[in-house]
Amino acid sequence: MKPRIRSFARAVARYAGRSLAILLAVAILYVAASSFPKPLFAYRVSYENYRVWSDRPIPDEIADVLDDVTRRLRTSSLHDRDVPVEIFFCNDGWRLWLYGRSFHARMGGAADVWLTRQVFIRESDIAANRILPSGPRPLADAAHRPLSYFIAHEITHVDISRSFGRTIMLRYPRWLLEGYPDYVAKGGDFDYEENRALFAGGAIALDHARSGLYREFHLKVAHMLDKQGRTPQQVFANPPDEGALEAVLRAPR
Repeated sequence: MKPRIRSFARAVARYAGRSLAILLAVAILYVAASSFPKPLFAYRVSYENYRVWSDRPIPDEIADVLDDVTRRLRTSSLHDRDVPVEIFFCNDGWRLWLYGRSFHARMGGAADVWLTRQVFIRESDIAANRILPSGPRPLADAAHRPLSYFIAHEITHVDISRSFGRTIMLRYPRWLLEGYPDYVAKGGDFDYEENRALFAGGAIALDHARSGLYREFHLKVAHMLDKQGRTPQQVFANPPDEGALEAVLRAPR
């Protein structure tokens, strides 16, 4: 190898090594920062088994919201009321960007099922029990999705992680991982027959790809739990083929 080529190769190797070291340092810093959010949230409230942090003062109505969260979580056999739940209200968008680990702040909430099992919720009007939309358009399906819905939904993600392991996102289909939390968080506010008819008719609201809603996934879970009489443990132990499940739901009654 000619000297110039060797010199160039060494320079490239040094640059690549430095770049890798920088990327590794940034990754470690990000994981460390996102795993210890409490110092960056100035306000805290404890209520029953809930530990709530926020970057803005927390109104007294948080107790009513959390009571409704508890009501919704009673529909889940995976939830343990003796286990403390840590909830963080990220009213500043950058906080949800950081702690939500999706590198955007458009979601209603997020749950860290890998490390801390903490729950993060976007900007909310706690006193009105409603989450504030991320854009100019109103929140879709808002009547069935108050703030308490979003909190219960994310807590159920944590419950699934506690029940079936931290690698659930690698082992279970998305329709189940989102359908069961929607089932729990709706707290029974779901008309199975109406939604099945809408699904069979190709309604946008029952098509997650077009609506962004989880009603399609909820319907599939409700069919197994409420119509087939299976338990969540049985469903997660042996999730059915999604295509076969959809065929059953679209079949004439």
